[in-house]
Amino acid sequence: MSLLSDNLATTRVDPTATRVWLRRFLIALTMLAWLIFAGAILWVLGLVIGPIILVSISALLAYLFYPLVKVCQRFMPRPLAILVTCLLVLVTAGLIFYFVVIAAVEQLKLLINVVQFFLQHPNAQGRLYAFIQFLSSLGISQKDFNLSGEQLVAYLQNVIGGLSQFVGSTLGLLIDALVLATLSVYFLIDGPRVNGWLRSKMSLKYRQRVNYFLDTVEQKLGGFVRGRILISTVISAVVGIGAYFIGLPYVILLVVIVFLCDFIPIIGAYISGVIGILFALTQGWQVALIYGVFVTIVQGVLDGQILSPRIVGHSVGLHPIVAIFALLAGSRLFGLLGALFACPVAGIIQTFIVAFWVTWRTNHPEQFPEEVQQVGREDHEQGVVAT
Repeated sequence: MSLLSDNLATTRVDPTATRVWLRRFLIALTMLAWLIFAGAILWVLGLVIGPIILVSISALLAYLFYPLVKVCQRFMPRPLAILVTCLLVLVTAGLIFYFVVIAAVEQLKLLINVVQFFLQHPNAQGRLYAFIQFLSSLGISQKDFNLSGEQLVAYLQNVIGGLSQFVGSTLGLLIDALVLATLSVYFLIDGPRVNGWLRSKMSLKYRQRVNYFLDTVEQKLGGFVRGRILISTVISAVVGIGAYFIGLPYVILLVVIVFLCDFIPIIGAYISGVIGILFALTQGWQVALIYGVFVTIVQGVLDGQILSPRIVGHSVGLHPIVAIFALLAGSRLFGLLGALFACPVAGIIQTFIVAFWVTWRTNHPEQFPEEVQQVGREDHEQGVVAT
């Protein structure tokens, strides 16, 4: 009898253990439900990704050009200031497209022809005999070198084909440009009104949080986007002028590459620098050495030590891991354009996340008692020093 009671006691289920496992099961179900919900949202967003991209780009353009509207508004009515800003932007974009983009595409075609001639005529490779011998010492044969050159030509031809197809779809391009311009104008007209409504018409319970969030986004986003564009323009102009006087070929193409790669943190400067050195090698190793020293000074000193700390020093910067992941994900999902715009988009998303986090932390000090105590000690020390 005692043995039977002992067996029943050992097989009795512990209610505490049951509650623990039930809680874990419910947490797992909740996480699974949230994952399914997030997947459904991403699936729906994937169906309308085109309009979302158009609206996002138009809002970003309106945000970038709004300071110019404010400057023009000092001398003319607001509708006329918006019209003048749009005309200036259109004229500037047209001039850049005509004088820079078309010239860069022509130089890219010329580069493809030069590489093809170099690969098809072995005698022409004598100019790079020392470089080929150096590659041979590393285990890279001339056959591998020619194969890599053929792959490079194929890749560049695909880029040219993609650009030609993009420009060739005139009707779709015009419709997208018209929609983009229309949305940007509406954002310029109604953006300040929406901003004012969010700041003044929200309930008192959330007004302070919303204002703090908008202020943080304005500070971080403005510094990141406008500052990055300004730095990329200055660096590409300086590199282009230096490359012209050093004697590099394909200067306009190099300027476009430097401008686009400067938007890619961490590795963008290395990519544009290597491409420029390859261009310079066609003129001799002395020219390549001079250009390498020049671009190192420009990227390392002018960009890294002078411009970036002063122009975007207070904006949100991307961690190298985040930047490289964004670059790989963007290139995987959207190709070349995705690789170019992945890091700026990741920076903008990080700006919103940081702004939301800072706002939530400021409005919930009870969740961070260590920071509150530290602030209290600093205030106390400042009071002691003042007395």
